[in-house]
Amino acid sequence: MSFGSKEREVVLDVETTGFSPARGDRIIEIGVVELIDFEPTGNNFHHIVNPKDIDLSPRITRITGIREEDLVGKPKFEGLASDLRDFIGSSKVIAHNATFDRSFVNHELSLSDEQMIPEKQWKCTMKLARSKVVLNSYTLDALCNRFHISLESREPHHGALIDSLLTSEVYARLRGL
Repeated sequence: MSFGSKEREVVLDVETTGFSPARGDRIIEIGVVELIDFEPTGNNFHHIVNPKDIDLSPRITRITGIREEDLVGKPKFEGLASDLRDFIGSSKVIAHNATFDRSFVNHELSLSDEQMIPEKQWKCTMKLARSKVVLNSYTLDALCNRFHISLESREPHHGALIDSLLTSEVYARLRGL
């Protein structure tokens, strides 16, 4: 890295209708936070996404706070796919439990005829945490608690942008170990 260059990474999180794109589950919210030299810039990509003809379960609404009526009139993923790819570009994509987020994002990108994000571009904070700290659990909540990062913004619901911001804080702390 030369003097004056800035390292750009993005932190990504999704909220979904379920746990498996292979079973037809879809993204209902995506949040991506830009980092320059490990610091959030305030330049974010955030959208509620209409998953088309998929009903939200009461469990997903309890977790995310997103109701079916919140999805009415929101863009479908294919309408956001090109902008998402442009926002991410060739930057490293940081995610907590990246395998989950990668499977959904790449599934949606493939359905939208957009280039998928290669596995080598992803970095997982859960895997990074396992290599640096010993805990009973490596959930985002557990890591936030370990590093004394407030979860107040996450109450009462999970949100993709909120979780991306929390993950960026966890990532910074892990990088410092």
